[in-house]
Amino acid sequence: MSTRPNPRPITATRALVLFVVYTVVFALGGGLSAGIMALVFEALSPQGSDPTVYAITFGVTGFIAYRLAQRVAEG
Repeated sequence: MSTRPNPRPITATRALVLFVVYTVVFALGGGLSAGIMALVFEALSPQGSDPTVYAITFGVTGFIAYRLAQRVAEG
């Protein structure tokens, strides 16, 4: 059984601010990790890797960053 308090009601302004923050966090988190992975692949192999790998890395790590930001925002 969860003892988590009821979340406060969300206003339109708060929803917009959170949307912008979550979007920026998602893009930065995913972009940084995909960029680092691209640098590592280029250093190890001159052929690089399939762009799908970078897309998956971007999506997964961006989602993780988004969820962490959401937990911080909710307290």
